[in-house]
Amino acid sequence: MESPPRRRSRGCLRTSLEVGKGLVACLLGLFQCAWQCVEFWTPLTVIVLLLWLIYLPDRFHPHVDSAVLAALQLEAPANATVVQPAQLRYDLAVDLSFRNSHRRNTIRYLDVGATALYNGTKLGPADDALPAPFRQGPKNTTVLHPAFRGAVPIDSGVAAELGRELAAGTVHVGVTVELTLMYKVWLAKEVFFYKYDCWLWFPPPANAAPAVFNAGTQCWAA
Repeated sequence: MESPPRRRSRGCLRTSLEVGKGLVACLLGLFQCAWQCVEFWTPLTVIVLLLWLIYLPDRFHPHVDSAVLAALQLEAPANATVVQPAQLRYDLAVDLSFRNSHRRNTIRYLDVGATALYNGTKLGPADDALPAPFRQGPKNTTVLHPAFRGAVPIDSGVAAELGRELAAGTVHVGVTVELTLMYKVWLAKEVFFYKYDCWLWFPPPANAAPAVFNAGTQCWAA
């Protein structure tokens, strides 16, 4: 009466062993497949990284070649009976150059923006829309000419600082440059956003003699 259960037990054991061997074989097959993928992709990944490091352009800095400050002066409110903040009238033109020093890569400028500031007060973006997008070839320099004209209200602290700088004989104006660039290295593309501060200094401008900045200065990452 006990023989049939023994046969069933041996059959179940044999089936369990076969299932276990199948699972082990399946796991070994998956491991071998994964290892073959690693062996194939690791050298390729290393090659791509090396090419990227070799061909990626160095982070460059815009350069202000020259600038003309035709006006930076306070204007009294038009209506003296109403309390209004003073107005700062400005007229600034800048020659801004971008240099692609890489020998092989082309840079694509997706967006270019420039804003002038005085003592933290925004003088406004450039009057003329800067060209974008555009491409810049290797070993090439592109010069843009943003201009800033208008008037903005300022508080008493900014007005006092302007008075001190005019009395001292030097006024300081900043230009902030924002760039969105795309580098393409073979099949790889990377998009970067850069922001730079450019600092300029001028003698006080006069109506008949605009102030000229021709020393040139490099812009630095903000």
